[in-house]
Amino acid sequence: MICICIYNHMKKRNLIPWILLFFSLFSCQEKKNENVIFTSFYPIYDFTKRIVGDHFDVVNLTPPGVEPHDFELSTKQVASFYDGKALFLNGIGMEYWSDSLPKDLKDKTYTVTDKIEIRKEDGIDDPHVWLTPLNAIAEMKDILSIVNTLDPTHKEDYEKNYQKAEQEFLSLHEEIKEKRKTFTQNKLVVAHAAFGYFCQEYDLEQIAVHGLEPEEEPTAKEIENILDLVKEYNINTIFTEEMASQEIAEKISQETGCKLEVLSPIESLEEEEVGKEDYLSLMRENLEKIEDACK
Repeated sequence: MICICIYNHMKKRNLIPWILLFFSLFSCQEKKNENVIFTSFYPIYDFTKRIVGDHFDVVNLTPPGVEPHDFELSTKQVASFYDGKALFLNGIGMEYWSDSLPKDLKDKTYTVTDKIEIRKEDGIDDPHVWLTPLNAIAEMKDILSIVNTLDPTHKEDYEKNYQKAEQEFLSLHEEIKEKRKTFTQNKLVVAHAAFGYFCQEYDLEQIAVHGLEPEEEPTAKEIENILDLVKEYNINTIFTEEMASQEIAEKISQETGCKLEVLSPIESLEEEEVGKEDYLSLMRENLEKIEDACK
């Protein structure tokens, strides 16, 4: 697999002391609403909503238009965790802030990627597991198991919701496999190294401009290597992201004559997408763009 980028360990940020004080002030408050499940960012939110239906309110912590890699909790969000039923995370380094949660919050915090085999990029765990339908199904299985424990009264409903979602995601998986058979190009130049699982599942190779986090900058030598590969393999499209820097991708496009196209890592919705798009629709939009680039 080709991936040209530089990688740094996931950023470790120190929690501000006054937030720790805030934790202690709110930990003893009377709980007000235990019917809320918090999710760290969009794909976890989408998968959870599909399973729980109307039995829980699902609150996505990362606002629309915000890059989850850079997201930081507000004091209001931290305080609200004490009132909620659970907090669902992706894990694998995405939610750096979760390590600093106090024990009483960690006790109701769940990682929903435990059943997925984690791939590495240059020795670093790749957190972008949700970008294949089969991994999404594995995440929903974890979510199903957790909510059945949290609320066994509605277990039958959760099981039915899961079965419906599983069939929809398996159908998408089959669509991708069928379209993949028509590709004559197997290399994707992407804005950041988010598509490793997708490429691994469908026998493609990603050439990444940025690393596992969108702001990781390639060296001049790495950019030169990307230019050489684009020319060698007659790549016609450079995929960018709306929430990532496009400066280097634009330079590569100008140098090679490749067109620029937006490919969503489905980490967060834009404001205008809320209520109109979901995981399945965004994956299908991505598929159409990839198909066009790989003809």
